[in-house]
Amino acid sequence: MENFAIILAGGKGERFWPVSRESKPKQLLKLISDRTMLEETISRVESFVKNENILVVTGHDLKKLMKKETPALKNENFIIEPVGRNTAPAIGLAAANIIGRFGDGLMFVLSTDHHIKPVGAFVKALKKAGRFAVKENRLVLLGIEPSRPETGYGYIEMGREIEKTKDYTICDVAFFKEKPNRLKAQEYYLDSKHLWNSGIFIWKASEILKEIEKYLPGLHSELKKYITVIGTKKEKQVLREAFERIEAISIDYGVLEKSDSVAVLHAKFTWDDVGSYAALERILSKDRDGNIIAGDNTLFVDTYETTIMNETPGLVVTFGVSDLVVVRAEDVVFIVHKTRIPEMRELLEKVKKRPELEKYL
Repeated sequence: MENFAIILAGGKGERFWPVSRESKPKQLLKLISDRTMLEETISRVESFVKNENILVVTGHDLKKLMKKETPALKNENFIIEPVGRNTAPAIGLAAANIIGRFGDGLMFVLSTDHHIKPVGAFVKALKKAGRFAVKENRLVLLGIEPSRPETGYGYIEMGREIEKTKDYTICDVAFFKEKPNRLKAQEYYLDSKHLWNSGIFIWKASEILKEIEKYLPGLHSELKKYITVIGTKKEKQVLREAFERIEAISIDYGVLEKSDSVAVLHAKFTWDDVGSYAALERILSKDRDGNIIAGDNTLFVDTYETTIMNETPGLVVTFGVSDLVVVRAEDVVFIVHKTRIPEMRELLEKVKKRPELEKYL
């Protein structure tokens, strides 16, 4: 059975505005290295997934931007959603493509906003999860041992132990837990029963479609019709009409939290969700005053615990401040206190309501 890397890349990364824009979404930013987030994701799987089996699920406009920035990707590497409908339809569409074009395949479902190291341990975990998924016909998640009491992630409570080696433990999933408050997060961090839900999934295309049929029959019905027209002149029309009818729903809520076929592999590598500016201080190197510098032409004076991103040739200077994120990107200067980073989407909603500011999005 062939391996397929399914890279979910339909989002815009609004929490990294103004560095992330409609013309340059987060997937194409070099946030944590000299490679874009998309390139980082591809590089992690290229040792065991053929280039033609790397499938990026995204929208039409984003595809054009990604092809321009990532020449290794060809038209065949893209699966285009007519409109975004969250992760269940995106993953279902990828599975339908694999079934329709290849008969079946092992899917490694990845996101472009993860920081993972070392890559070798990550690849070993994926391969182990893949062997288990094929052997047992199960849906497998990678669960990450918490390194802090994090309130921004969902958690998985481990159930019955299925398989254990010196490197990995695979368990049934007892419960999915929503993002906890601080007290619960501390409890989960200490009790050795809970893992972060990484959003990294491994399963056969045929198995995830079976589970979608059980729990999202409307989506499955549309995908079934789509499979019959893959490779024909009707393909785009049938897909467009299908996405007009299906509901937007996550794979977690729509399928995984209901299914009794889900297992979790306790993965032992460093993982972080690069979801906002707050993640950068956990990943990038700091100076002795706790500051992070991304870009050139910056000067810190009496500045502490502050992150500066300068995407322009101009100079950015901070003097006598602390706990800020300061961003200069193209024609926008953005300054936010770190405690307000979780409210980025609310801020952008206010920007969107001002027609004269649309050009800055």
